[in-house]
Amino acid sequence: MADDVDTFFNNYGNTGATSGSYTNKVYFGATKPKKVTMKRSGQVIDVPGGDDTLTTTEAKRLYLTDESVRNNWISALRKNGITADPIQARAIWDLSVDGASDWYATSNGQQKITPEQYLGWYAGGKAAGKKPKADLSRSIYQYSPEQIDADINEVAQKILGRQIVDADKSADWYQDLTNGLNKMISGGTTTITKLVKNKKTGKLEQVTTQTPEFTKEKAVETIESAVKTADPESFKRKQNLDFANWAFEKMGGNR
Repeated sequence: MADDVDTFFNNYGNTGATSGSYTNKVYFGATKPKKVTMKRSGQVIDVPGGDDTLTTTEAKRLYLTDESVRNNWISALRKNGITADPIQARAIWDLSVDGASDWYATSNGQQKITPEQYLGWYAGGKAAGKKPKADLSRSIYQYSPEQIDADINEVAQKILGRQIVDADKSADWYQDLTNGLNKMISGGTTTITKLVKNKKTGKLEQVTTQTPEFTKEKAVETIESAVKTADPESFKRKQNLDFANWAFEKMGGNR
């Protein structure tokens, strides 16, 4: 009877409890505890759950002898965005088997990485022909120096009551202003797209969030602040003139 049990466990391979050596073995998942009846003795054996493993040689041979394994692997490649011919598919299988085995053996069975999981890592960084995806996109506005000068001049006429002259353009405040506007413009509009689960419907939705570094309104506010600080006398004079015109219109309207 003892020989019968020993024979069973020898034939059972690595799909039961994990053996002490992890070298050259690759993890394929966990097995559940089960009861097995011996054919010759009728004895019921409790087989504990453990790591379902094969040697790397067995795993590589299985790919060639088991059509379902090959088909499942092709599907896994496609899910990870990899289109491969039969030679490439087998090569990636062998690479993933070796890679998963290395993690399993080096960690003494603590890192239970399947070939499919290793493929996910491989596809994320090294898959042939797969281009990295940007985490976000950015729209940059094209503004010429002439356009910036025109915007500043337009605001100056409104706020100061005068045009921008060459003396202004050579002043530090004007250079600082144009540099600041150029930096704002180069920031553009950042667009981030994420898949978010709708709490009400339970469905995934593509949500796009745009964060503008530059807007026409922000530019005008920046210019107004700069010209007021640069020429407070003209700003005050323009305010007084606007008030006088308003008062005159009011007086004329009450006649």
